[in-house]
Amino acid sequence: MLIPQQIFARVSLVVTGLVISSCVIKDLKDDLDSAEQEYGYFKAETTGPDDGSDVLIGLFKRDEGRLSIANLRTVSSGETFYMLVPNAEYTVFAYSDSNGDFAYQPGEPAARIDNPVINWFKDMQIQDRVDIEALQIQQIELADTTTLEKKLDISFEALHKETRVSDNFLSVVSWDDERFSTEIATRSMWEPTWFLREVGYGLYALKKFDPAKKSILLVHGVMDSPPVFETLAETIPDEYQLLLFHYPSGFPLRHTAYVLNEVLDELVRRNQIPPQLDIIAHSMGGLVSKGLLFLADDALSQRLRLFISIASPFGGDASAVWTKRSPIVAPVWWALVPDSPYLQKIAEVDLSDGPRHHLIFAYSHEAAGKSEGDDGVVTLTSQLEKSSQRNATAIYGIADNHKGAVSNPCTLALVTAILQDGSTRVTIPDC
Repeated sequence: MLIPQQIFARVSLVVTGLVISSCVIKDLKDDLDSAEQEYGYFKAETTGPDDGSDVLIGLFKRDEGRLSIANLRTVSSGETFYMLVPNAEYTVFAYSDSNGDFAYQPGEPAARIDNPVINWFKDMQIQDRVDIEALQIQQIELADTTTLEKKLDISFEALHKETRVSDNFLSVVSWDDERFSTEIATRSMWEPTWFLREVGYGLYALKKFDPAKKSILLVHGVMDSPPVFETLAETIPDEYQLLLFHYPSGFPLRHTAYVLNEVLDELVRRNQIPPQLDIIAHSMGGLVSKGLLFLADDALSQRLRLFISIASPFGGDASAVWTKRSPIVAPVWWALVPDSPYLQKIAEVDLSDGPRHHLIFAYSHEAAGKSEGDDGVVTLTSQLEKSSQRNATAIYGIADNHKGAVSNPCTLALVTAILQDGSTRVTIPDC
């Protein structure tokens, strides 16, 4: 029997929860409305002479006659790609980088398109999600006879000096960077468009990037940020450099995985590096990483050696079925419904030829706690989804909760041992 004070406490928590829920739902609705009115997809494909060179695409914003670069992409001839862009007037410059210097030279096949086709969300009949395959494609036809009047240098060195478009690419950061704050991590779920506008997707480094050094990519989970790996990072051998992927929790997983793939593709195309890339992912970061593995081309796949996932919901979240009844849903939740199209796609990823997947699951609500049916957040059924087990080189259980598993001493020891080789299961005494 509850005494009056206990009853009051229970009621207060419920009321507080309802107030918080109504606030975040309003924030989410306002944010999604903003996205619908202010954003769209630019989807394009290059055609024309193909000498095997990369094609550099620059999307420039036009403002009262001035041109400023808004986005860029390096692609192969004939490759289809897309970009999420804010409302503006644009001009596309494209050229085949025949001499590999990332700058346009007269005589290189080129194209200029003013007012390219943009698939604006406000002009689309969107039910739940945008159908990427159905988007209208802008053809970018390169021609030897086209001469670009604008001087173009889309090397990252030039962009760093002259623009801010590459600020989030391999910039050196610290663990206490304000972009990694708890407040921003939370807002990224309920206001992902705000995050995109004010923070942006990022691939950061803790030290100046060394093209010759082996790299480890760290991918955080939902409503989290890179510092979740700070304790783990302290145990990683000095022979590795760390790359931190930072993304908004609320955006569709498919889009976030696509962005990660494109960022790493730029890294490989522009530098033919890194020589080796391992991935360590926590929670939903494992789903993002699995999406990357689905999308990666041969050049990137050949560099991927290990995939270490920690407490990842490969089977989704059964509570996400409420999305079918909710009037407002954060786009990420559609992918978390068990057997969603996204989860089915990443379940198809065959890792028999690499990268080696070492799956770490958590099964308690506290460090060294008793075995539960979940880690306080993700069920064991989801963490140990059948296709993930089938593809795993090894599976390890950690007696800790969802977040504690990342810095648990057994996890730290496991990761250090796995990095030494990773081809087989490792054993840690007392773990």
